[in-house]
Amino acid sequence: MAMGNIRWKYVLLWACLAVCVLSLGAYCYQAYALERPLEKKLAEDAEVVMAQVEKVNGTTTVIVNLKYVDNLAGTYSRIEEEVQVSLGSRNYEIVLEDNADEILEGAYASIHYYIEEARIRGNFGEMAQRTRTALEDTNIEDFRLTVDGENIFVQMRLDDKYLYRVKDLHAKGGTEF
Repeated sequence: MAMGNIRWKYVLLWACLAVCVLSLGAYCYQAYALERPLEKKLAEDAEVVMAQVEKVNGTTTVIVNLKYVDNLAGTYSRIEEEVQVSLGSRNYEIVLEDNADEILEGAYASIHYYIEEARIRGNFGEMAQRTRTALEDTNIEDFRLTVDGENIFVQMRLDDKYLYRVKDLHAKGGTEF
């Protein structure tokens, strides 16, 4: 077969069609085999209001809107385990949505430097004491500070508002404002 007998426009058309079919297949696999089942599985948790999976720049972001929970560390651990089972070794990030207001945000702002210092230096006992002292004069009804091998969990509640923060112990330095 000579090269002159090849109809290049048909070869190009079939190549474009193959790329389109493969792209659609990859999208469907991502959306229906990974994201939707994970969202559904997380939404089955009694403490989860809503879960959403987004993929941006190669990182899968799992956004979880939680009700008020008594033990943020336990709930987060359960969520993270489910995400790991579903996504495996893919690069992901879990974002918790809470129901915070200005008062809770201000209370967190008053203690987040103690948390960052403890995350870097490892002085968790001092962090707990300093945060309790800083929050004594507020009307925060419920405040819990938990540390496990991976994260520092901060949760506080005032009336029907609540705030959750999870700080990775192994992340590089820096603070949030």
